[in-house]
Amino acid sequence: MRYSRPLQDPGRTIDEYKSGMGDDIELGESVHAYVSSTRSSNNAGPSQSRPQRPSLSLKIPTFPSSRRNLEQPGSWQSRFSLRRHKRPAPRLLTKVVNLLRLCFMLLGILHCVAYVLGILSALFPDDFDLIPMPSREVLITPGSTGAWSEDLTADVQPLMCHSHNDYWRREPLHQALRAGCTGVEADVWYFDDQLYVAHTVSGIRQNRTLKNLYLDPLTEILDRQNQLPNFLGPLGETTRNGVFATRPMQSLVLLIDFKNDPDRIWRRLESHLTYFRDHKYLTHFNGTAVVQGPLTIVASGMAPFHRIVQSSTARDVFYDAPLDVLASLTGIRGSSAASLAHYAADADDPSLIDAPSYPQNAAVYSPANSYYASVSFARSIGYPWHSTLSQAQLDLLRRQIRAAHSRGLKVRYWGIPPWPVGLRNYIWRVLVREGVDYLSVDDVAAVTRDNWGPRKGGWGRKWWQ
Repeated sequence: MRYSRPLQDPGRTIDEYKSGMGDDIELGESVHAYVSSTRSSNNAGPSQSRPQRPSLSLKIPTFPSSRRNLEQPGSWQSRFSLRRHKRPAPRLLTKVVNLLRLCFMLLGILHCVAYVLGILSALFPDDFDLIPMPSREVLITPGSTGAWSEDLTADVQPLMCHSHNDYWRREPLHQALRAGCTGVEADVWYFDDQLYVAHTVSGIRQNRTLKNLYLDPLTEILDRQNQLPNFLGPLGETTRNGVFATRPMQSLVLLIDFKNDPDRIWRRLESHLTYFRDHKYLTHFNGTAVVQGPLTIVASGMAPFHRIVQSSTARDVFYDAPLDVLASLTGIRGSSAASLAHYAADADDPSLIDAPSYPQNAAVYSPANSYYASVSFARSIGYPWHSTLSQAQLDLLRRQIRAAHSRGLKVRYWGIPPWPVGLRNYIWRVLVREGVDYLSVDDVAAVTRDNWGPRKGGWGRKWWQ
């Protein structure tokens, strides 16, 4: 006979446990004595008489803790079976924890993506602003009622900034005008007797022409700005208003970059400018002086310089002079009327013009035939590898600016490094400080709204203030 003890009750005290062990020992001794006597009687032969002994009553002690253990369900189950029955609760909790981990991982990934995009937008602001978008229809079309509203430039402060590659914007011309830029740029290609606006041939679209994107909207804007009420009657010769309501005398510069076939582009452009010429909207040279108008046309790229100076008394298209060539100019002249007439005579001298490319002689460029003096900043001045311009770069920059101003031309640098943003802002500050007339920018919102100007007391202020 074997006696198995029940599982120990965790609620028992040490004394109860010891007393239980003592009872077990007494029970074991009684059982051992009984078994020994039984074996000795069985080994005796049949002839021998066995002494009669009193029967041994086996008394199993009862323990209160044992009864409680027996009454509890599953008290005799093994430890592994108990774990097996308790698995569903931890498994559900594990699923919840794993789900929370997955959610936090997704949130972390989204946060990292947003952080990376923020860094990219800070390093490449112009690239993000000029991401190709679906072409939109022109907002202002000739003859459309209510197409033009003075709200476009009602509260706009005109600034001397040039919207570089303006046609890449979601709203060509209008976005630059709302920002206050007084110069816009369009790259022009000639195909099928049309002037298309695009950076490359692959970007040409049928509805994106110079007439649709710029000339027709400018016609509508200038007509509305110069419209007089009928009850006033004819006022005779009046000064023409420009596109900016806050500064009507400010002229808007339309830079047209000739991309191919310069002679055909020139002839087609001349026909497009007839309406502006008839309404006296164009800045022009009358043989002795430059007369400012609401719109100034500047030709760049492959523009034929000899076409611009072919008339010595009537010019309404001006040239974008090479600034690096002007830096080699040794003589400095004034900008009086007599000097302008002398400039016109120099430009008419065939020996000074290297057709069909732009003249390499700096003496031919003057306000009588040119408006801008431009050059690539990266190619001419160089990249500021130490985050600042070296003394040699500053000397070259100042020499070019002095040369252009001595000829009465407006200085403009294009190809300014767009990133990092801090370096771009530093270059802008240096250019404004040194006397550059127009900032050629891609991010018109940053140049007109951000506080990138000269630092004063730790705070930025607008560069035009």
